[in-house]
Parts: sequence; structure tokens; C-alpha cells
Amino acid sequence: MMRIVSYRRGSGRATKTARGNLNELVMLMEAAVALANVERWVQESISETARNKAGTSILTDAIKNAGKRDSYEVSVVDGFMRLGAVSFAAHGSEAVWERSFPTGKKGRPLSVDVCLFNGKRNEEARVEFGLYTLGKLKSDSRKLAVDLSAPQPHAVSNFVMLWRTRESGVTASDKAWRNSCIKDAESASTTTYEVKTEVASEQDMFVAGSSDRRKVQVALFSVVRLDAIGTGNAGAEGAIDLPL
Repeated sequence: MMRIVSYRRGSGRATKTARGNLNELVMLMEAAVALANVERWVQESISETARNKAGTSILTDAIKNAGKRDSYEVSVVDGFMRLGAVSFAAHGSEAVWERSFPTGKKGRPLSVDVCLFNGKRNEEARVEFGLYTLGKLKSDSRKLAVDLSAPQPHAVSNFVMLWRTRESGVTASDKAWRNSCIKDAESASTTTYEVKTEVASEQDMFVAGSSDRRKVQVALFSVVRLDAIGTGNAGAEGAIDLPL
């Protein structure tokens, strides 16, 4: 199995320690997707065995094969929560899942998937998760940088981590995934905030067929409000250092 990872280049690049922290976060996500992938394979295998024993089925191949190939978001996030709990505690961070931000207005308040609070650094890292699409990157970036931009008594860093799976293997010379992430980050940036690709990774995953290939691709983006740089509330400004 192969894994390749690339980090942000140029000015504002994270320190070596910070890159290790960011990579750890991405590896936790890769593990969560892989876990959901194996669990789904087990479920499908058991269902297939049960159908064969039954001898008859009204489920057609067309319906069965039209099912969503990507792992369900809720399963992946649940796996990430379980895997990340030990890691966060070891780094001295306290995790709050689905942190809500009440506004006093009617309707469901905005929330962030996970917020990591590190007292030693006096910093909160907000991380949004989801399946990879440019639309998801744009909407989550706007929520973090604009909708939830109220000043806090501590520093705030904003991140978006997205994943997708592909029915192919990892190739060391293929830079398409990294380049796509960089391009999408530029498209998601506005005159108010900047989105940057901090980590882009690809890793081979388990497949039952000897000739089959599957990989998970994960991208971790930082979101920085340009009008608040230097205030501690720009979100992931300067040399990124996720408070793991």
C-alpha cells in the first residue's frame, strides 16, 4: 500500500512541528474513511451471503450498483471522533463536537463539526468535515470566515477537511490531486478571506478483489480572514500550528 502527502509551499508555511500535527489530523481522517470502507464491505458481504442462501431476491443489479460508493459522512465523522479522542487528549486539547453558536434568532443555530481548545496556546481550532466538492469547500469556508467571525477571548484557527474515494490506486508521480486542491482553494478564496491547501494526501485502501484498487484522498484547508490579520481572530493566520 502506498501513501503520498504534500504540504503548502511558499510564505506562511507551517513549521516542521506544525506540519506533523496537520499530517496527524489527516491520517486520522484517512483511518476513519478506511474503517468505514471495511465496515461497509463486511455489511455488503454478509448481505450477499444472505441473499444467496435465500435463493431469491427482488433487488436488481441496477439498483444495487447505483448505490453511493463513497463512505457515508456520518460513519466517517463518527470514526474520526473515536480515533481522534485519544490523540487530542495526548496533545492537551479538549474537543467539542458539533459546537453550536446560538444567535437568539429563530431556527437552528450554526454549528462547527469539531472545535479543539488548547489552554496552553490559548487557541481554538475549528474544523469542518465533509465529502469533497468545490461547493462544500466554498460554503464551509464562508461559514467559518464570515458567518462565525465574531471576536473571541482567545485565538481562533479555521480549517476545512474534505475527503473522497476513487476506484484506482495511488501513483507517486501523479500530482493531479494536489493540483486540484490548490486550484479549488484559489476558487474558494474571496476578497474577504483566503483559503489555502495545507495538506493534500492520498492513500491506498483495502479491497477484497486481488485486481481491484481503491484510494482515499484527503485535503486539509486553512481559512484566513484578510481583514482581521494580526488580531488573533483572522483564523489560521501566519505559520499554521493546529493545537493538537
